[in-house]
Amino acid sequence: MKKILLLLIIIAVIPSFLFAQKIIPIEYKGTKYEVLDMTATGRIQWGGYTQIPANAARSESDGASNTRAIVAAVGNNDDYEGRPYPAKICSEATNGGKDDWYLPSKEEADAIYAFKEKFAVEERGTIWTSTEATGTQAFTKYWYTGAFYKNAKVESHNFVCIRKVE
Repeated sequence: MKKILLLLIIIAVIPSFLFAQKIIPIEYKGTKYEVLDMTATGRIQWGGYTQIPANAARSESDGASNTRAIVAAVGNNDDYEGRPYPAKICSEATNGGKDDWYLPSKEEADAIYAFKEKFAVEERGTIWTSTEATGTQAFTKYWYTGAFYKNAKVESHNFVCIRKVE
């Protein structure tokens, strides 16, 4: 009985998103990816209002370099009480024994959207991309229509992580 009670306590303490994250393989226009569905973690901010220097996170096709630039500029997000943010969470993820996860760019978000039925994003929800729009905005992918929108970096949206498979 004590073991069962202890197990129930442990399960209650461990966040449910640890169980819900799944890796989804996709192939889009000849490129293979793995996508880490982080939607169960809930909505979070892109990373405060930190402007990424020299437009280093404006690539529409290279989410990995955008992610590196975001993490270098935002760091521990000290301006926003050290809150976690998608680029850092993706860059630190080790799911599936891999350590090369990143926040997808706009074009990579298009690849994910092509398989939208595989992800737990609400029908009218959005996911963050790593593509910065302005100093205070970044692009999101709207799940209902597939359109991109500029949203304030301090708004909260879902996100996924992605990695290219060689």
